[in-house]
Amino acid sequence: MTYLTKEDWSNYFVPKISDDKSFSDHIKQNIIIQNAFIRLISKILTSQKNSEKKLSQKILISSMIYIHKYILFNNISLADLSSLDKLILYSACIFIAFKEANKLIDINMLSSKFQPYFNKFKIYDISEIKDLIIQKEFDILISIEFNMAVDWPYEILNLLKIYLKKLEKGIDSIIKVINYVNLNINDSILFPLCLYYTPNEIVFSCILLAKKEHNLDFININDLIKLNKCNINNDNLKECAILISKIIKNKNYLIDNNKIINNNSNTNNIKCENNNYLQNDKDNLNIKKIALIQTNDN
Repeated sequence: MTYLTKEDWSNYFVPKISDDKSFSDHIKQNIIIQNAFIRLISKILTSQKNSEKKLSQKILISSMIYIHKYILFNNISLADLSSLDKLILYSACIFIAFKEANKLIDINMLSSKFQPYFNKFKIYDISEIKDLIIQKEFDILISIEFNMAVDWPYEILNLLKIYLKKLEKGIDSIIKVINYVNLNINDSILFPLCLYYTPNEIVFSCILLAKKEHNLDFININDLIKLNKCNINNDNLKECAILISKIIKNKNYLIDNNKIINNNSNTNNIKCENNNYLQNDKDNLNIKKIALIQTNDN
């Protein structure tokens, strides 16, 4: 991963965290993107009869990281893109994310699965969709300097699980803690924190939030950090936890008040056209309760 400095951060098209409206609009936009990614990723995994939840989250996190980097490194706004351009961009990010997860998928198969969404704009042959995705894939790779590497949080979560077992916590308590941390990880990707804070800092910030939310006094963050054998900047840890907490608060407010997609409103001039991959129907996705890593007794 390539990380930005605080000086770099101010040079990119990132809303000021202190600007509540700008920050909330940015979270709203990224919930819509995450919503679209989940539907498109699910389309592929279902077609392959693959229900591996950990893979689902790997693809989701990687796709969100690629789109953050593409947008920031090109200094553009999604508001400037048409819905078709967004669909091409999302499809290409997913295609790259599957490669990074070492799960190669056939581009023709991906194009055929996404064809119904493309055909809402005009009738596309599979070969045309394939060419659009491949060209956009190349654009993304250039913008991220062909650095596809993504650090995933699963090793730390496995250590957290081992740590909780050593404390003789029951499986129900372990599931509750890990799922809550997992939700926080998913929420953290709604803002490009991943381009400044390391995965370790983000994950330990999520654990810190879980500890505070559920009064988990038995969890010692410093012990976990030592167990993971990593160096963590405590100031970054606290700063990151505050930002993730703000993301969660904004996300919950937007969802609770049904402000994610409203045909009568715009967010940063994002038009919510009638395309299935952008729709937010409650029976298909409860984004507030996403916890994709499956926890078991093993």
